[in-house]
Amino acid sequence: MKRVLLIFMVLATFAVSAQNKNPEKMERRKEMKANLTPEQRADLKMKEMTLALDLNATQQQKVKQLFLKSENDKPATPKNRSEMTDTQKYEAKSAMLDRRIAMKKEMKEILTEEQMAKWESQQNHRHGKSKGDRVPGKNN
Repeated sequence: MKRVLLIFMVLATFAVSAQNKNPEKMERRKEMKANLTPEQRADLKMKEMTLALDLNATQQQKVKQLFLKSENDKPATPKNRSEMTDTQKYEAKSAMLDRRIAMKKEMKEILTEEQMAKWESQQNHRHGKSKGDRVPGKNN
């Protein structure tokens, strides 16, 4: 019985420490991201995509221009989303989805089929739409 209790305590300790996220680290990341210019953000996104999808030089330039256009067209995020009305939330969500649709359409013109499939899977994972994230019986 003592061994079972000891094992339980050790596992509980690991579980609690594994869930502990560092909020300071997240704040620094947000701050760094906010201090970058749109050109710098577009350049970093292009480099990440080049590493992930093995883009050629032509694709790199087209993707960078697409990201730069996207960064410049992005509206300012509201300080407090809870103060927005339902209509404003709907309009913001609709505009965001329109931007994603346009981005996907332009990416199809730039990337090969294999690269597009890999990019889509990355996007689904990033936005929490991978099959493993779905809960049975819940509409996602």
